[in-house]
Order: sequence, then C-alpha cells, then structure tokens
Amino acid sequence: MQGCRLLCMCCLVFVFIAPNKASDASRPERTSFDHTHAQWADLLERAVYKDRDGSASKLDYQIFADDSGTFADYLKGLSDVSAAQFRGFSSAEQLAFLLNAYNAFMVAKVMMRYPKITSVWDFGRVFNSPFKHRFFELLGDRRSLDDIEHGLIRGDSLLMDPRIHFAVNCASVGCPALRDEPFLSSQIDAQLEDQTIRFLKDRTRNYFDRGSRRLVVSPLFDWYSGDFEPPDKQSRDGVVGFLHHYRAALGLTFEEQKRLLEGRVKIGYSNYDWRLNDFGGGGALSDGQ
Repeated sequence: MQGCRLLCMCCLVFVFIAPNKASDASRPERTSFDHTHAQWADLLERAVYKDRDGSASKLDYQIFADDSGTFADYLKGLSDVSAAQFRGFSSAEQLAFLLNAYNAFMVAKVMMRYPKITSVWDFGRVFNSPFKHRFFELLGDRRSLDDIEHGLIRGDSLLMDPRIHFAVNCASVGCPALRDEPFLSSQIDAQLEDQTIRFLKDRTRNYFDRGSRRLVVSPLFDWYSGDFEPPDKQSRDGVVGFLHHYRAALGLTFEEQKRLLEGRVKIGYSNYDWRLNDFGGGGALSDGQ
C-alpha cells in the first residue's frame, strides 16, 4: 500500500514538473479552460476544515494523496493554459485563475514531502526556498510561487488588489484561511471581501490591546505595507486607512476608530505561525493559536 502511494505521488510530481520549452510546441493545447475550477472545487470541499467562523482553516493533505489523479489533472489543466490564451481571459478570470493556481501549486509543493513535513520551511529558507523554487509550468514558463504572487498578480496594476494577501495560502497555520471553494470570476470581489473580513475578525492575529493602546495586526501588514490602500477616499491612506475601513471587522470602538484615523494608535504585529496547516485526518482545530 505504501509503495502504491509513493508511486502515485511520483506520478503527480512528474505531471507538473516535466514539461519544458522544447516540448511546448508539440504539446496539444487545450482549446478551453474550465473557469468553474470544478476539480479544485471537489478537492477543496473534501479537504478543507474551517475553524473560528472561517477565519482559519486546516487541510487534510491525505485527500490529495488518495485522489492524486484528480489533483494531477487539475494541475495539468492549469499548466496547459498558454500565455496567449490567458491574455484572452477577462481580468476577473485572470485573477481567479492565478489565485487558484497559487494555492493548488502550494499544496503540490507540500505533497513532495508529505507526510514527512512540519513546515514549508523544511524545504529551506535560502536554498530550495519553497516560494522561490521554479518547480511547475504556467503560462508557457517554468514558474515559482513568488512568480505568481509578486510577478503575475502584484506586478500587474490591473490585477493587484490588497485583498489578495488574504486569498493566497502559504500552507501554514498563520496564513489566511484556505477557502473551501475555488475563486471564481463571477464572485471574485465578494470572495476577496469575505476573506479579508474573516481574517481581520480573528482575534488571535488582529486585536486592539487596550492595556498598551496598540492595534496588533498580522505581520502581513508589515511585510506588504506598500500594498495596502483603503478602497474608499479617506483622509488617511496606506495601512492605517485600510485598517480603518475594516474597523468593524477589527471590533474597534468609536474612540479607537477616531484615534486610529488621527494617527494616535501605535501598530504592533502578532506572531506568524509557520507550522504546516495539516488537519491530520481528525481532531479539533481551535487550540488558541
């Protein structure tokens, strides 16, 4: 049984790593792409376990081992989309495609070592970084997860939206929840808004410390501070304006809202938990982390 499982995973890895530019010309291109992401939807529905009203989630990675055929076919479908075909997608279709691709290939990266992995950093922090390793084919080039997030999404002014930071999942406990459904072009704005609000409602990562009068938020707001702008025209811009816009999700009182907008609230950052978001087949999720 163990040998069969290893063989399945080896086949999965081969499917999305093997292609190179020399073979692209002879490889038949799929004439259409399923923008419902039906195979990914099926896997997510079975594998994602939500917690804390959906502000956190864990993943049953064993689902992807047991149904490696469906997973491999979905990854291949992503890889088969050419750059020209992608340019023909609407902006909403492009963003949904890239967000789903990031999350799917992140799972694929974990599956290279699963179950003998406790954190994505087990691959290496400098050499063999899981985010910088170009291990899959996408839009005609060998890509990394960073290529998708920082190049294809953040690097495109038409696609960049600060809420994407709550949509990409880095397979870690501290990450915004992996959604239990794919991102869809017809729902992308509502889904991004929902992801943002759910994440900011998580008091283990975002809360007002009334003792020190500090607003403590996820370090995502530190790492990507330049990306955050409020969606409306407020007197403050940047992270402060963004947080003030979502003041209801943060649970701020009227006085705390006022102090934040006036720049009289210090911003602090919570700890980021890099442990693998592995559900492990059972058990409760809520553990105060």
